[in-house]
Amino acid sequence: MPLEELEKQLLSLSPTDRLRIIQSVIQSLIPTVTSESSQDTDNLNRDRSPNHPLRSLPLTIPPDFDEPMSELWDALEQ
Repeated sequence: MPLEELEKQLLSLSPTDRLRIIQSVIQSLIPTVTSESSQDTDNLNRDRSPNHPLRSLPLTIPPDFDEPMSELWDALEQ
């Protein structure tokens, strides 16, 4: 079906029906969570790694991360 004909048919529908079609099209574009999509994400991250070399490094947070820093507050008081 030519695009022009499809467009005419869509515009002849009620706004509610057009919205349903738009929602269906959007849902069809959203990938489902499968091993294939996770593999695609992994491949995408690997492709970006030359531009973002730190992405491959593990992030570690020290155990005292959220403890108060009394030395800092003391220095600020002076």
